[in-house]
Amino acid sequence: MRITFHECKKALTSPVLIGLFVLFSVYNIFLITSQSHISDELKVANELSETYGLKITKASLRQLDHDIGLEMEQLRAMTGKSYEQVEWTDLDNFSEAELELYEQLQLKEMYADFAHTIDGEYAKIDLKMVAENEILKYGLSGQAAKVLRHEYGKLAQRFEELKQNDEHKEWFFLGKSYQMHSFLFRSLTAHLIFEILILVVLATAFMTNFEFENRTQLHTYASKRGRSLMKDKLAASLIIATLVTVLLMLVTFGTYFTVFDYTHLWGSSISSAFNWEYNFPYITWWEMPFLKFLMLVIGLIYMSMLLFTALAFAIAVVVKNSYATFFIIAILFTIGFLLPGFVPSNSILKDYAGYNLAALVVNPHMFFTGSNAVMFKHYEWMTVAVGTIIVVALCVQVMCYFRKQDIQ
Repeated sequence: MRITFHECKKALTSPVLIGLFVLFSVYNIFLITSQSHISDELKVANELSETYGLKITKASLRQLDHDIGLEMEQLRAMTGKSYEQVEWTDLDNFSEAELELYEQLQLKEMYADFAHTIDGEYAKIDLKMVAENEILKYGLSGQAAKVLRHEYGKLAQRFEELKQNDEHKEWFFLGKSYQMHSFLFRSLTAHLIFEILILVVLATAFMTNFEFENRTQLHTYASKRGRSLMKDKLAASLIIATLVTVLLMLVTFGTYFTVFDYTHLWGSSISSAFNWEYNFPYITWWEMPFLKFLMLVIGLIYMSMLLFTALAFAIAVVVKNSYATFFIIAILFTIGFLLPGFVPSNSILKDYAGYNLAALVVNPHMFFTGSNAVMFKHYEWMTVAVGTIIVVALCVQVMCYFRKQDIQ
């Protein structure tokens, strides 16, 4: 344990790693605060959930429409004009209270109008047609196309279940206007993943190759105990990966949820129609409240970072150079990300080429959803399981290799 502590200390006192951690933290905080101008508008979703309940029902929607009507009458009494008669030029003459009421009315009406369209919009969704469009988009044929149609058939069943449970009828930030899901998981979390990956790979390579790069390997690894030090280095690498992941997530997510209020929306479904941002709504394979989704995303990222750490360790033991280790990881990551594009479109391997860690972590906003050519049910856990088997086997092999390796 004492040796492991001293190995961790090497990384924790590295000026390069400390500097990068501070840089990434500052960048993430800047990224979040640059969007803080919409935080006041987002409070409306919380207010609606608190006042009318998280679930959108016919009764709650009628009550909302009624309350909006009362506020419109209040606006008329205050300004002498009806809501529909107000023009942009009138806003300059409004008092602060009148302007606030008018803006609140605009936002509430926007949410209410969208809530009234949910049933109609979801009735238009044909997942069989979506599957065919995906097949055309990716140029799939043969067995690959057959597998994709089968997966979309299962997604269609889940879609019907979702509608029966009214998971899509829950208040959330209006996706088409604010795209908060994409900002949090597609932009912020994706940046976070790459930042953690850079830090853990550099830290692992630095600790693993410290003796070779400082020419002390003959003293350190000459004894039998010395040859087993790689176990301590692997343990230290995993500890540092955990520490880096936890701290950077605390800084990033702590800042995010301080700026943006989710108080009454933690239980809202990721599959809520209000979370619909682009051409197709998010459809999770299981019932997935926002808080549960967030926790699963964090857990999945953490497991992926541990696997990348172990992979970097295995490579570092073989190449004995920190920079070479970093670039090899970068090359392998790029290959994994691009691999599905090089597999023949009529091969069943086309569907499974995306089952690698690189392809997994570049799409955190799509975790546990079914609206992509590789995002199948259990895709995330199967990818992590396969990655774990491969990485554990590699680490065992390099441990055996190092015991017999020439340390000159």
